[in-house]
Amino acid sequence: EVVDAAKLLRHRGPDWSGMYCHGNAIIAHERLAIVDPESGDQPLYNVNRDLVLGVNGEIYNHLDLREQLEARAPGKHQFLTASDCEVLLHLYAEDGLDFLTKNEVCGMYAFVIWDVKRNMFVVARD
Repeated sequence: EVVDAAKLLRHRGPDWSGMYCHGNAIIAHERLAIVDPESGDQPLYNVNRDLVLGVNGEIYNHLDLREQLEARAPGKHQFLTASDCEVLLHLYAEDGLDFLTKNEVCGMYAFVIWDVKRNMFVVARD
């Protein structure tokens, strides 16, 4: 059923179709590649693969956010892609549920993060 629902959106994101399915969590994504078309396929994961991100949009200040994160937690966060949206995973990992109020995330976005350890979805939009 999820695959069928995702197919309804394929015309909006013809560059990549991705899916995460484990236990009671399913994230399906149809991607239009604008930033990092080579390695920004979704869902995106942290290095431990215990945080999963499905996102639509663009984070305008992602480079500044990465720099600020590195200054606060040197060497702690390993980015796996050059995607502008991956920074959301790392901000959540560092700051928890308050990550959007603790950091000025500028852009147009809607996202879901699946936190495997907490068995919880975090959903937000600009």
